[in-house]
Amino acid sequence: MDSSFEKVYASYKHQIYFFVKNYVKSQDDTEDIVQDIFVHLFKHQSALNHNTEAIIFKTAKQEVANFYRRNQLDFSELSENHDTDTEAEITDEELSAARLLKIEEILKTVPDKSKDFFLKSKSQGWSYSEIAAENHISKNAVAKHVNKVLDLLKSKMSLFLL
Repeated sequence: MDSSFEKVYASYKHQIYFFVKNYVKSQDDTEDIVQDIFVHLFKHQSALNHNTEAIIFKTAKQEVANFYRRNQLDFSELSENHDTDTEAEITDEELSAARLLKIEEILKTVPDKSKDFFLKSKSQGWSYSEIAAENHISKNAVAKHVNKVLDLLKSKMSLFLL
C-alpha cells in the first residue's frame, strides 16, 4: 500500500467513522460504509494531493447517500456546508476513545526520550526534578522535551477536533 495513502488513512479513519456513525446507526453498516469510502479513496488516491480533507468528506457524504439509496431509506440530502465536527452527537465514551487513539498515534511519532519524559511527567506524576535526576540532565532540558510534546499534541489534536 502507498505510504501517502496509509498516512491519509491513519489521519482520517476515526473522523470518518464518527462522521458516518452520525448518519448510520448500525455498527456493521457504519463499518461497511467506512470501508467503501477508503476503497474509493485508494482507487483514486492520485486526486488526494490537493484539498485532501474536502475530497475525503465529500466521498463520505456520497457513500452515506449511496447507502440510503441502496436501502431505500428516507434521507434528507447532506448539505455541502454540513459541519464535519459531530462531537455533540457522539457519546462521551466514543469521543474519549477516539481522542486516546489519536494521542497514541501522535506519541508514536515522538522521539522515545521525549515520550518517556512526557509520560513520566503527565501520566505518572513525576516532577521535572525527579526526571532530570534519573537521566542526569538539567530540569530545563526535561521541560523542553515535555513542552515539545505538549505543543505537538496541541497542534495535532486541534486539527483532529476540527
